[in-house]
Amino acid sequence: MTGLRERKKQQTRDRIVEQAGRLFATQGFQATTMEEIAAAAGVSPGTLYNYYGTKNTVLLADLGSRVADMTQSGAAVLSDPPGDIIEAVQTLAGLYLDRFVSFERELLRELFAAGFSPASDLLPELIRLDELLLDQLGSLLSHFAASGDLDPDVEVGEAAIAIYSLLITQLIMYIAMEDMPENKLRRAVARHIEIVFAGLRAPER
Repeated sequence: MTGLRERKKQQTRDRIVEQAGRLFATQGFQATTMEEIAAAAGVSPGTLYNYYGTKNTVLLADLGSRVADMTQSGAAVLSDPPGDIIEAVQTLAGLYLDRFVSFERELLRELFAAGFSPASDLLPELIRLDELLLDQLGSLLSHFAASGDLDPDVEVGEAAIAIYSLLITQLIMYIAMEDMPENKLRRAVARHIEIVFAGLRAPER
């Protein structure tokens, strides 16, 4: 019975997050109320507040779910990475982009705006989620460093930050430019990874 209750609770959580994401994308994060989220999810406002105390918490639950998908997909790359370091990093970055672009652009704008607002409580959690992805990227680079494919003078953590930074920079451009197609975003990320590795790859032996 306890297991059934927990499954029902998880189904309710998932439904709330799904409906909230739809509302955030169609009418904006700021314009969406908790009451509207409750109505769309088919729960009472009291039930919604029991599960998620604030609207920011609902947004973070949506983001956290997608980051969990990213890391799960990334784990498959880490367990059996392509033999070429550039291809491996491009593959991992492509998986991250798959989840990022699954957000509506307007919702991504709202997320960035809310996260960097002085009054927001989102920033610490956003940093934590970034660190999860950075750790995974660092693990992939460590694999190639151990096999001699990364310049020994390059610190793996710094290289991970450089690659992740270019990914986020291109994503911000994609968010800001409404007419920028998704395939252009992916090409830009893949090309910039190649450029970065011009300085990171170990010299030919």
